[in-house]
Amino acid sequence: MIEKVLMGIATAGIKPSGKPDLLVVYFEKPVTVSAVYTKNHFKAAPVIYSKGLTEKKQTFRAFVVNSGNANCGTGERGLRDAKAMAQRVAENLGISPDDVLVFSTGIIGVPLPMDKVLKGIDEACKNLEPLNLKAAADAISTTDRFPKYSMAETAFGFGKGAGMIHPNMATMLAYVFTPAKLDYETLRKIHLEINEKTFNSITVDGCTSTNDSFLLISLGEEELPIQKVERDIFTVAEDIAKQIVADGEGATKIGVVEVINAESKEKARAIAERIATSLLVKTMLFGCDPNWGRILAAAGSAFEYPIDTQKVKIYIGDYLLFENGHPTGIDLKPVELFMRRNKEIPIKVDLSEGKHSWRYYTSDLTYDYVKLNAEYTT
Repeated sequence: MIEKVLMGIATAGIKPSGKPDLLVVYFEKPVTVSAVYTKNHFKAAPVIYSKGLTEKKQTFRAFVVNSGNANCGTGERGLRDAKAMAQRVAENLGISPDDVLVFSTGIIGVPLPMDKVLKGIDEACKNLEPLNLKAAADAISTTDRFPKYSMAETAFGFGKGAGMIHPNMATMLAYVFTPAKLDYETLRKIHLEINEKTFNSITVDGCTSTNDSFLLISLGEEELPIQKVERDIFTVAEDIAKQIVADGEGATKIGVVEVINAESKEKARAIAERIATSLLVKTMLFGCDPNWGRILAAAGSAFEYPIDTQKVKIYIGDYLLFENGHPTGIDLKPVELFMRRNKEIPIKVDLSEGKHSWRYYTSDLTYDYVKLNAEYTT
């Protein structure tokens, strides 16, 4: 099914590293696209441009991504540059500019070097080949330590992200494809539901990016069981989302925060988010410190959703640390060893009040995160 998607990659010279930094993805026939974007009011030019297109039409033929420069905070020039990127792709591929979406990721506030970008687009369009998920993910990476991609039986995709990751689309880009024939309304419904449970339920640093975009694309190749398609799309999206958390700038641990037995889905999600975004919980993960007090304090800080601490149970892994309003008194040394030995640390909060749950992925907060971001532009 990957053979139905073509890509071209170029080293345009946008990244100082000299690594590939421009990707064109092309479809030989129109595909149905559902798109979600950052809710940050400070949106990058390509987000404004592409959002304007996806609000008007549902089928497209190509998209282009440059990395190393976000084309954000660049005023009217930025919008002209995003449009020029679409036009150049269209000229090369013999399609309409309105059939081309544009995405960028990288440093904010610096105009795109358009001479390099346009030459890179020409090169990428001349060297189209079947989609290679790893190579595509590499081409759109910035501070990523490894390429992010995933594949299931009826879905596949790639993405990027390591910093500025927080719900409402976290500099995150993701593209997921299915060969299934799906009408736009079905595709959109699946997209929005899966987005909330995956890319909108991860956090690295609590910072919502200016460029976040997530596309779900129906290639329209074959009739497939909708339940199977939905499961596979979720599997691919969740896998990429977890990879982004695992690659959180400087991260060494993944915290899997699960709030269970809440009286509503909204309450479970709000409390899970409070725990996942707590700097004290994130540093606790880094230090492998089984400090249940930080978890419970974060849970209790979702002020609009009161909890009964006499009913709450706190687990790290399978270790029950708190219940009936007080610590269980177990030896914490084995818990610490469990945290040190495992990359993925499950944190479970049982509210004992209902049947709803929510899962949230977070990374630890390390010295390296501060160092990398303190020196990001210099």
